[in-house]
Amino acid sequence: MAQRNSALDCLLFIGAQGRIFTYMNQKERLSSQGKIAEIRLLGIPYHREVDGEIVDCTDVLERLATNENYKQKLRQAINENEENLQPLFEGGYYGVDRKIKKGESLTYEDAFSLMSFVLMASNSQIRSELSPRIKIGDTSLETITLQGIALLAELSAKEAYVGLTPEEIAGLTAATLELDTVVRVDGGQQAFGVGGMGGDRGYPRNGDRSKLFSLSTMGAAVLACFGNVHKHHSYPNTSKIAGQTAIEAIGGRSDQDSQSAMEVLQHETNLFMSSCHTVRTLHTISHRLKGETINHVVGPLAIPVSKDTTLNAFIGVNDNVHPETIIRSLQILQKNGIQKYGNSVAFCGLLKSNSSHFSEQGYYQDKEAKNNVAIDEVAPPPHDTLAAFLVEGQNLGTFIITPSDFLDDDLIAHVDFHGLLIPNTAEGILQANNDAIIGQDLPKSIYLAMTVALGIFTRDYSHLKGAFDQKNRRVNQQMLRKSFYLAFEKIAGGDASAKLQEYIIMSNEVLNI
Repeated sequence: MAQRNSALDCLLFIGAQGRIFTYMNQKERLSSQGKIAEIRLLGIPYHREVDGEIVDCTDVLERLATNENYKQKLRQAINENEENLQPLFEGGYYGVDRKIKKGESLTYEDAFSLMSFVLMASNSQIRSELSPRIKIGDTSLETITLQGIALLAELSAKEAYVGLTPEEIAGLTAATLELDTVVRVDGGQQAFGVGGMGGDRGYPRNGDRSKLFSLSTMGAAVLACFGNVHKHHSYPNTSKIAGQTAIEAIGGRSDQDSQSAMEVLQHETNLFMSSCHTVRTLHTISHRLKGETINHVVGPLAIPVSKDTTLNAFIGVNDNVHPETIIRSLQILQKNGIQKYGNSVAFCGLLKSNSSHFSEQGYYQDKEAKNNVAIDEVAPPPHDTLAAFLVEGQNLGTFIITPSDFLDDDLIAHVDFHGLLIPNTAEGILQANNDAIIGQDLPKSIYLAMTVALGIFTRDYSHLKGAFDQKNRRVNQQMLRKSFYLAFEKIAGGDASAKLQEYIIMSNEVLNI
């Protein structure tokens, strides 16, 4: 995300952007009567024509909510989260706002209540259920919208300058999953949960910051050759291409409007790519503002998977969040019954590493350490990857992974770093996606296999004896290389591209279920 660099910038974000949001063209407001979404995003890609029919992500959301009896499920979720909502009911906006302004960290319950307040601006059903119970303040839509944006801006500033705590991230995520997510899909007994925060700084290219191809999206297809995968993504907000755009550009559909259709897709292909625009309302706020909020932290964790599915979380983070903070957030979410987690990893790609990268506290206090986080992906050679692991419920801490941990010297020699970097254009990214997954571009295919290897290592090897060198904060090279060759074989042998094509075809077929 583009970091706001002063209190004045934050004030302008709250004021100017808030007014734009609140007093937008009335065509962009839905009638709340009988509807869930308060905001309709207009134009491509949110509203587009596909094979002669109009596909609108808000319409899909409304149909999904109706088909899956969302309103009744919401009432039950509110009852189950009564304790978590007490800060909202007792203090309203002013209760949590006061804490942030005093520089205090929020409890899990505070953060759950804060996000619930924000959701009243985007979800009419949440507002109608919660607003009568708030004892303090004006709960009109206009006031809630302005105050909700103010809370998001305050948390964005806290994220950038101080850092969000695991309790805050977990509370925000829990409220999003419990209240705003209209359906949670059965991912089987176990599934990879793939998501990324975006907001990359990028690596320098010809004096400018460049773009890599859609690693997590293509990686999800490769991982699906090894088991169930749920990739959660969206349309682009501040970039040219996002995961949902990449899939739809090659013929995939993201407008399934029933849980049964989603689960057929998941179980038949081992892969489901859900859209944040069709399963919840929260992200309409940041997309309407055309700027990042703390929603980019919530999205990768709020994967709409059933509580009965054990997720192997595979989460790319940006420079504002230390990977170990995410791991501790997962522990809190599991403790509170929001989601079960198996072996999981949070990671980012570095320009260069220093000692502060191994300490959460040191990281948030070291500007240089944060500035050296380049991408929310595995780093391309010659750069290192910073990764934190959750293994059998335990936070193992943070480790450095070098390219030679994945590859021997002969393979590294085939990877031209500058050849991996492409201009930030839609055409360039989509071409690179294809070249990587079909094995047409060897360096890109090798890099894609490195990404998948981290997922395989995390799920299948990280719990084994000798997987980690705790003293030197390194991972087992033999296990990572074995994971790499397993991944590369699926790409080179055509299994990965076949899996992606299978998903594209099936995502169209299940629309008629």
